[in-house]
Amino acid sequence: MKYNFDKTLDHRYNHSYRWEQPEGREDVLGMGTADLDYTCPPCVKEATQLVCEENTFNYRKKPDSYYAAVMDWFKRKHQMDVKREWIRELPSTIGSIRLALGAYCRLGDYVLMQSPYFTPIKAAIEGAGCHFLTNPMILKNGRYELDLEDFEEKIRTYRPSMFILVSPQNPTGRVFTLEELQRMVEICDRYKVIILSDEVHFLITYDGHKHIPIMDVSETARKISIQLFSFSKGFNMMSLPYAMLLIADEGLRKRWDDYLIPYDFHYAVNSFSIAAVTAIAAGGGDEWLEEANAYLKRNRDLFAELVEEKQLPLIPLKPEAGFLYWIDCRKTGIEPEQLGKVFLEKAGISLNNGLDHGEEGRGFIRLNFGVTEQVLREAVDRMEKMFCAK
Repeated sequence: MKYNFDKTLDHRYNHSYRWEQPEGREDVLGMGTADLDYTCPPCVKEATQLVCEENTFNYRKKPDSYYAAVMDWFKRKHQMDVKREWIRELPSTIGSIRLALGAYCRLGDYVLMQSPYFTPIKAAIEGAGCHFLTNPMILKNGRYELDLEDFEEKIRTYRPSMFILVSPQNPTGRVFTLEELQRMVEICDRYKVIILSDEVHFLITYDGHKHIPIMDVSETARKISIQLFSFSKGFNMMSLPYAMLLIADEGLRKRWDDYLIPYDFHYAVNSFSIAAVTAIAAGGGDEWLEEANAYLKRNRDLFAELVEEKQLPLIPLKPEAGFLYWIDCRKTGIEPEQLGKVFLEKAGISLNNGLDHGEEGRGFIRLNFGVTEQVLREAVDRMEKMFCAK
């Protein structure tokens, strides 16, 4: 490999949320929040360094090179024609969701999501004064499937104004097929439901699974959808907050632009983020991302192999995308409400309790494997000791 993913900063001491140590401890492994431990591709440092050297942070327009790079990226990676007028930006993905709810929903509207779900999106829905409505996915033979009958029934009964699609799905790591996406688009179109497709985990995929952007599903999808994405997850630029939206339909764009006028995000441009995104989209990080995918796949597979080898009472559900393991812990005998606490206190591993992702997460945990192989092996060794001590 050209890039060394086995060597990282000691994130316990750089104010990382994930690696924050409980009072009195310095040995906890941070395996919760969804960011990576790895150094960014060199093109990010080079691009942001140029901005820093200018030492002038005036109001700036986004350059033509930025738009050209983003449009070219989708053409190269997805054979997808993105128009410049489709592109919008905000400093936050969850903030984008909250503003979209304000732009397209009314107080008291229902908003539909698959579950288990990503909790901050639920908070955004309820914070917008909307009712949170779930379409539980079905776990079959170690893989989550859509319940499209329930999906349509919920839409027919509650008439939600918006469906928030998380694609690839978080926390299950599902990559939806074209047929699944087409069916959801068809149902939403029939009942006049707007789709907001959150695609922030789209850069990391495995085993031949291909992420399909909502804008590439069909002409109908482009008429009723907003696509939200970010290069931050895949390239570990989380503290360069930057979200992008594609809005193909002119009517949806107007509603968005009219709603966003008082927020003035057109002027609130982060020069570092624009430089980093332009460098990435222009292809400067392509090789790095390819190697990161390969390293993460090895980590994903290694974790499952070690759990089986050590006969731990865990069932890791291999993700098709992203770097988050959804793990069935129902054979451990640990009370579901206590899972996060037990892993922290007994194994020194900070992770996410499945109940944080809704009732469908009862008995599960979410674990970030975007760490070094050494940390991953240490985590499994700690789990083995924890279960042997019971």
